[in-house]
Amino acid sequence: MNGIATSGGKEREASLPRLYLRPDEAARAIGVSKRTLSTWQSTRIIGFRRVGRTILFSVADIQAAIDRYRVAPIGESGLTRKRQMQRITPEPAAE
Repeated sequence: MNGIATSGGKEREASLPRLYLRPDEAARAIGVSKRTLSTWQSTRIIGFRRVGRTILFSVADIQAAIDRYRVAPIGESGLTRKRQMQRITPEPAAE
């Protein structure tokens, strides 16, 4: 075996994970409509790559976008969640 699977005349690597998804695949994977995904894309909620006219979403960018909507469980400190969302700004140096 050479690790290449053929299906319908197309060859693909059988063991390589998908790193990028097209918009319809990404929307289906996260359970939202293509229109919602398009809105997230235009408002920059989710990162994407443009290769020519092709739009691709990385699995990591999809995960990061979904993580923005995470609701902390009751036992998790609300203060911790607020700190995660705040921008950390350096304090002025003492003279």
